[in-house]
Amino acid sequence: MNPKEGRSIMAKKQSWTDMDKSRTPFPELRRAYRFYNETSGKSPLTVKWYDERLELFERFLGDDATLAEVTVQNVRAYIAELQCRTERHTHNRFVKNKEGTLSSSYINGFARSLRAFSSWLYEDGYTDTNVLKVLKPPKVTQKVIEVLTDAQIGKLLGSFDRNEPYGARNHAIVITLLDCGLRASEICELTLANARFDEGFLKVRGKGDKERLVPVGQAAQASLATWRDRFRRQFVAEEDAPWLFLSASGQRLAVDTLEQMVKKAGEKADITGLHPHRFRHTFATRFLTENLGDTFQLQQLLGHTSLEMVRRYVSLASMEKVIIERRASSIDRLLSTPRPQARRVQPRRLRPIRLVH
Repeated sequence: MNPKEGRSIMAKKQSWTDMDKSRTPFPELRRAYRFYNETSGKSPLTVKWYDERLELFERFLGDDATLAEVTVQNVRAYIAELQCRTERHTHNRFVKNKEGTLSSSYINGFARSLRAFSSWLYEDGYTDTNVLKVLKPPKVTQKVIEVLTDAQIGKLLGSFDRNEPYGARNHAIVITLLDCGLRASEICELTLANARFDEGFLKVRGKGDKERLVPVGQAAQASLATWRDRFRRQFVAEEDAPWLFLSASGQRLAVDTLEQMVKKAGEKADITGLHPHRFRHTFATRFLTENLGDTFQLQQLLGHTSLEMVRRYVSLASMEKVIIERRASSIDRLLSTPRPQARRVQPRRLRPIRLVH
């Protein structure tokens, strides 16, 4: 073979951008996207969040799914199927199935995760365009944020036996969530080194691997000290266990375990549907209603990157203040205003009529 012919044959090999990648198996794409998220600084929980949603979409597409099936039509069909479901967590190996419709925020999360996946496909050269850029995520129904009352907080904290290991641990967790407004994942990942409550603060690692300092009150400090100094050593399986709160096996407390503990504690205190995020809502609302700081300080304490969620807390705090102060309605004021008494009119005396003969 002529050397020039050999060079011409080698020159015909396609570059990455020229290759047809439409037949790339979806599991291969999902795996590559997971590696991208892991190496770009996203937290393990965020990486897991994206991977779980992509796996469920992969199951919807079928076993032989490829890149060619990542289309706006297929994603819309999947969203429509999610909206029509009467069972929650169907085909989800991560969560137990139960009856009920899926929330609008849950479905919105699927659309956002797939849009982010589509952006990565385009940026990494798998597609020539951002296929799902035109996809509009379904609207999220804005529900009223529920917070705990003073009576509920007192009953909840009083339900723990602080003289026994699990009661001391759970009391410390709940009062810290109420006092600091942490996310469930943040308190589970809190380490002994960063739990500097003796100095009056916690160093928290939040979303995006960002650290922030959160002050902690005296009541929470006392509860944390009781757990750490009296009972924590009973849970330690290894001497170098770094986390502040430990499971029964001496490992880091899982978010699922924390959620189950909070739910059971709520049922014991006659609070239905209690979840860790409700403590965060309660903290934020009380922070504003009790004038402990402004909205920008609240944003920093909560670890929000924008003021969008803080504005919802401001709105809720305003209504809470109205309810607490028990302001009367306009009708109440109208009905409670004393009416002026009408003057009593004396009947006129009629003069006798004289008949003229």
